[in-house]
Amino acid sequence: MADTPTQRNGGKASPRIGHLLRERRRQLDLTLDAVASATSLTKGFLSDIERDKTSPSVASLVKLCDVLGMPVGDLFSSSESAVVKANERAPIKFGGTGVSDHLLTPSGSLRLQAIWTEIAPRGTGGEQLYALRSEEEFIIVLSGELALQLEDETFILSKGDALTFDPRRLHTFYNPSDSEPTTAIFVMTPKPR
Repeated sequence: MADTPTQRNGGKASPRIGHLLRERRRQLDLTLDAVASATSLTKGFLSDIERDKTSPSVASLVKLCDVLGMPVGDLFSSSESAVVKANERAPIKFGGTGVSDHLLTPSGSLRLQAIWTEIAPRGTGGEQLYALRSEEEFIIVLSGELALQLEDETFILSKGDALTFDPRRLHTFYNPSDSEPTTAIFVMTPKPR
């Protein structure tokens, strides 16, 4: 039976993500049924994503982009300038629950992608483990605590702690606190494909 991620009734997706996914699917002349079958996501959920009515989990987004043969990073835009001012960061929805992401690097940057992430208490990148098509990922915690589950191992990072790992390994992250939000920077190199 097809998977329906828990984020289905979550907040609205970032504008344009659904449009870009639909445009790519149509370029490839794929039906929603074909994509649903290839991703194990329901046709209705895919339709909601394409109409920007919901946001997929990170794992679902990675699966979807993989089937569509497009880099995940292509879904997010930002200022093309090398300087991205704090008040000009492009909001993106990279997935998860209770997670707010902002792109720190220009969308045209191919060598790396940096994301400012704020995670509400008990917020998560998703219950399902996922992998990214990048070679290296770096995380630094600016405030609060962050738990990173990397396959069978869990790392608890506090303010100032950093972790570097291979994002092709199955992983997810969450804020273990019941009351304190977490702020972290995620850097992937090269930009996820």
